[in-house]
Amino acid sequence: MELLPDLKYKLNRHALGNGLAKAGLKESLHKFIQNVICEDEKLTIVFNHNMAKFEFEHSKEQFLEGARKYYKAHAKEFESLNFIPKRIEAKVEFKEKDAFKFDPLSAPTPRNEPKKKATPSFENRAKDQRIYAGFERIREVIKTQKGEQND
Repeated sequence: MELLPDLKYKLNRHALGNGLAKAGLKESLHKFIQNVICEDEKLTIVFNHNMAKFEFEHSKEQFLEGARKYYKAHAKEFESLNFIPKRIEAKVEFKEKDAFKFDPLSAPTPRNEPKKKATPSFENRAKDQRIYAGFERIREVIKTQKGEQND
């Protein structure tokens, strides 16, 4: 049972750190927060994309302004958890690569079987003699292929 108070303490600390991070960041960057690491005097925001870290560092003054407002609103909670972040850092951890990687040379893609077979009984409506002759050659090819398949 000693584990539960410690767990609740850590969860509350994490919730405050996450709230502090989200209060300072633009809403469009919230989806890039992978985790927050809450140490006694340091908050580390872990992003899952370089762009989010770049945006954080680029607009750090705006972040600090929003974070200060959040801290003032929740100051008693921060002090009760002995979590007073004086330094806020950011780092990037990329997600694990998927186990499946597409390698076009590893295995050929199986061909889909045609749903309809071509038959030589199509109507040739071509007006131009060359095109008409081309379709007739196609008809002959289909006939010879059908004969080979039946053998």
